[in-house]
Amino acid sequence: MVVVLVFDINVCILENYPECSNPRIFYIVPYFCGQHPQCREPGVWALERAKQNVLENFLLVGILEELEDVLLLLERLLPHYFSDVLSIYKSPAFWKVGNLTGTVKKHTPTLEALQVLYHRMKYEYDFYNFVRDQFHLIKRKIGLKSSHPSSSHEPTFLRELSLRTPDPLEDEDEEEEEALDDANNWLVQP
Repeated sequence: MVVVLVFDINVCILENYPECSNPRIFYIVPYFCGQHPQCREPGVWALERAKQNVLENFLLVGILEELEDVLLLLERLLPHYFSDVLSIYKSPAFWKVGNLTGTVKKHTPTLEALQVLYHRMKYEYDFYNFVRDQFHLIKRKIGLKSSHPSSSHEPTFLRELSLRTPDPLEDEDEEEEEALDDANNWLVQP
């Protein structure tokens, strides 16, 4: 006798199955937070410690949606290690080896399930938004223009939930440029 299990992601999320709830979905913040026991508990303390660690201990934390920009920044910041990394990434040989997996019968969760998941992952989303903003700040400091607009990579459900980062007001541009000049002088190379 063959048993076939049908796994619906919506049921998993809405009925709070262990595979779709904490602690399995709270893992990025603890990674950046560190080894303190409080880092394993979802909360503001772990979130703030993770943010502090990103600012103090990491040269760059990139985001997957802008991987090409991450590679360009790494090439500029650490050329000895990342020279020509973007051409390697774009080479057919890389994609032949790197594209051997895929999701079979991928289903998009319902809006209700996404809202529940977003609420469960609020610290992870907060941390992601912080990292994304820091990444964009570094891109501006280096003078790197985005190869594609960030909104095109934003999932539809986030737009529907009004979770999109608002565009800065025109008046803030001058203040932001002054802050960019003052902040993170470590980017200036001799």
